[in-house]
Amino acid sequence: MFQYTSVAQSLGLSDLTPYVSTSISGRNVARGGVADVRYGSYKKGSIQQQVAVKSVRLEVHGAANASLIAKIQKKLYRELDIWKTLQANQPHPNILGLLGIIDTTLEGGPRNLILPSSVSELCKGNLSEYMATTEARSRRVQLLVDTLEGLSHMHKLRVVHGDLKAPNVLVTEEGTAKLCDFGHSRFVDTSPTPADTTDSSSTFQATTRYMSPELFTEPIARPSCPSDIWAFGCVALEILSKLRPYHVIFSEHRVPAAIIQGRTPSIRPEPPYAAGCLNDSLWSLVRVCWNIDHRSRPTAGFLLERLKDMIQQGIISNSAVTPPRPGANIEQGPVEWPEELEDFSESLTHYTKEMISRRSMADIWIYRIQGDSAPTFLQADERRNFDLTKNEARLRRIVVKVPCLPGGLSTTSLGDDRFQQILRGVIKERFDLQHDNLVDMIGLDRSYGRYPGIVLEYCPYGDLTHYKGLIVPYEQDNQRYLREIGQGLQYLHGLPSALAHGDLTPDNILVDGQGTLKLTIVSFARLSANLPADTQVAVRPDISISARYSSPELLMDNAVPTPESDMWSFGCVAFWIYTDLPPYPRLKKEHHIVKAIEDGVNPNDLDNIRDIEKLGSHLKTGADSPWITNGTLSHILRCWDPQAKARPTASDLLKHLNRLPNTNIVIWSPPSNISDLTGAVQTPGGRNIIGWSSGTWRRMYTRRAQGKTVDTIKLWWWKGVHSRGFFRRNVDVVVKAAKSDRGEFEEPAQQVYRHELIMLNQIKHTNVVSILGFTTDPSHIGSHLKVPALITEYCSNGRLREYCPANRDTMSEAGQVNLVQGIVKALNYIHNHIPEGSIVHGNLSMDSVVVDKDGVPKLTNFEFGCQYQHTDNPLQAPVLHAPPLAAHPTRWDAPELFQDMSDSRAPFPTRFTDLWSLGSLIVFVFSCKVPYAQSELPGAIARLMNGEKPYSENDCPRKIRDLAYSLWEEVPYQRSSAAKILERIGSLQLR
Repeated sequence: MFQYTSVAQSLGLSDLTPYVSTSISGRNVARGGVADVRYGSYKKGSIQQQVAVKSVRLEVHGAANASLIAKIQKKLYRELDIWKTLQANQPHPNILGLLGIIDTTLEGGPRNLILPSSVSELCKGNLSEYMATTEARSRRVQLLVDTLEGLSHMHKLRVVHGDLKAPNVLVTEEGTAKLCDFGHSRFVDTSPTPADTTDSSSTFQATTRYMSPELFTEPIARPSCPSDIWAFGCVALEILSKLRPYHVIFSEHRVPAAIIQGRTPSIRPEPPYAAGCLNDSLWSLVRVCWNIDHRSRPTAGFLLERLKDMIQQGIISNSAVTPPRPGANIEQGPVEWPEELEDFSESLTHYTKEMISRRSMADIWIYRIQGDSAPTFLQADERRNFDLTKNEARLRRIVVKVPCLPGGLSTTSLGDDRFQQILRGVIKERFDLQHDNLVDMIGLDRSYGRYPGIVLEYCPYGDLTHYKGLIVPYEQDNQRYLREIGQGLQYLHGLPSALAHGDLTPDNILVDGQGTLKLTIVSFARLSANLPADTQVAVRPDISISARYSSPELLMDNAVPTPESDMWSFGCVAFWIYTDLPPYPRLKKEHHIVKAIEDGVNPNDLDNIRDIEKLGSHLKTGADSPWITNGTLSHILRCWDPQAKARPTASDLLKHLNRLPNTNIVIWSPPSNISDLTGAVQTPGGRNIIGWSSGTWRRMYTRRAQGKTVDTIKLWWWKGVHSRGFFRRNVDVVVKAAKSDRGEFEEPAQQVYRHELIMLNQIKHTNVVSILGFTTDPSHIGSHLKVPALITEYCSNGRLREYCPANRDTMSEAGQVNLVQGIVKALNYIHNHIPEGSIVHGNLSMDSVVVDKDGVPKLTNFEFGCQYQHTDNPLQAPVLHAPPLAAHPTRWDAPELFQDMSDSRAPFPTRFTDLWSLGSLIVFVFSCKVPYAQSELPGAIARLMNGEKPYSENDCPRKIRDLAYSLWEEVPYQRSSAAKILERIGSLQLR
């Protein structure tokens, strides 16, 4: 029986067990790698408050061993000891307050094992979440001060945080930042300990971007005060720009090389990413945190003092709100086209082109490859049948939008051409914008003369007016339209330097082949309307902007679009979506519309709904229509408030829409041979997590992924019971579910589920876990994501991580060889013997092999797998099924995954990366040591990149080492194949 010594007594912490309850509101606030944070309720006498309860999670298949429990206890004790030290005399306002502890049963552990869970104050959310709110705009400088106050306090007490990043900074309801999560913290004088098999091999997983260079170059990574300062610079970058460190590099595998090479996490951000308070002085303060020589970095105390001096002297404003970016600003000197903007002039000469629209301010051309004779836009609802490969020719179309000013400008030089300068500035500002609901800007076509064409992605359904005419108008579609428009606006308005669309109409909303709405991001009409009054033109272009969708303030002289004026237009578009009525449907002449706006007349009202047929709409709507009764109409009417600041924001609209019933569930039918086990799988002991993984979504159907915010998909699996057969025999199973960091972001999780199901459905082998079916039971998949959970076979001996150390003293060499042989058989099978194509596992490690009750090893966890077409040359094999997820770097990875800095995207795994990892697995079975065992993950990656082998020569018998070394060839295609290794293992058994 495991004994528990009261941490409350030894550390002087309050035992709050009688006063804290998590049973009523026990849902998770957050789930980390080794712990869960849940909502709790503290009640003692008249005192009652909501709290956060953090509990350690034990991930084992079988019984927990004493060694593992002891290590968990040690880490937990250390974290609580440090946390208590940080508030020894009195609570610090910028350190998350520790209220006490409660006794809890360890999830997944023995029922008689009691460990403490920390009880802390409950905050509004973390810094990443808070920065997405509008209130954060006026608190950026104060957030920097708060973070430095907390860090300075820690360093004064000689405590290193060790994992400082935006998610580990919480923000209260009042907007105060507080440092939290001290699991990686340590006292400065603490000696480091080498990695062991209990280390997940990813202690710093997903936080590599915040690491300083010395953590990769020292043999044993030791977080220090200078490394905390480097990480603070990264947090400051996010506060001031919402850009993550090394944001131009998408692949986590490519980040370590950039850090080791001395590249800083970012150059100075420019609008629209730069906050208004980010001036030269403030940026120099951030930049000095990234000094390559850690001895030259300032202390937290110095940074705090300097920042306060800058505020006091008025160099920066503590409440500086970033003003909305005007649509044009030509007072800052000549502007050049962005260097990274590709010129398509020459490549498009091989296409045929056709004008598809001529408007007052632009000619729009479509370019097709030779032989593409399909209609310009889809003429029917083909969303369900829209196949990316079958429509390859159509997807290779390109649209070019060419500016055409009425009458043209006077004969001025290019440098004095004000429209040219405005256009360049806006293109430079908006070229890098990346969002699913914005039209992708690809490059320029300079063949059109003075004003180059803007090359845009092709949207097969054309604009929203055309698309809406093809679709039967269901309520869920209308809600989706509003949501997707709102998401595009929320992104633009939420940039550190907010951007306004400025010309939101149905014609400026395009629809891609999946039916997704995308806002155009450059309006020539709006730019020309904002030309200074003294600009010499043959014809004033102001008439190109109709007042019909314009807010009252845009009719004023020298007015520029704002997020508030966008929301007025949003209301107009939303009303049109539900009714087919344009704004001011009873008025035809422009001057009458302007007069109505000036008189305070709303664009539409309930009278127009009652007269909908007389006004020419073919839609039928009444007083009991859902959008009228569920609050949507009232939100639309609020968009037309004469007081701009009183209008709802895009975030407000999305909150309303997200509260409505979700009727837009993605329907996908799994293969017919996969059983639907909904209702037949139970979890009697609750969701005791036995494993997890996470990766970043590749956004594989977009042109450029590197500028996008990373979306992390997490996968959790736990033990369940499947009742099957006539006699309802209970069989242990594994339930595996996906979760996105963004609850509303369902499509990535759907892709991950489908991908692994497709992989496993093709595999039938003794040494690979079997897929049993799926479940849509809400108790398994959660309420926010309608993504089914996979059901696979359960292996009671757990992962190699636990199995090998637990059996090290009793397993014979023959038993070890049999274990290795089973793993290699599985790899040989998936690489060479699946009829549909070669499958690569993509993430082999001690956690991706489980052992059943008979000691048979089985590969599991194919979420990162990739399938290639069978070919005589694996180096050139076409991809059949690309993985939606990119794995985070681990010590088991092959060196080529960290190379090729020319491509920032995450590379696909190959059979050769599998083979490198297989070599490490083989040695692990015999040694119970992880690769590069003397180094934490940063140091392990650095050693790997420097060409060191994962193990030393004395870690295993010579004959096994020779096998492994044949898999660690520097040139990937020179590594021994799984089939060859299998032959050599067979010869070992004969001896």
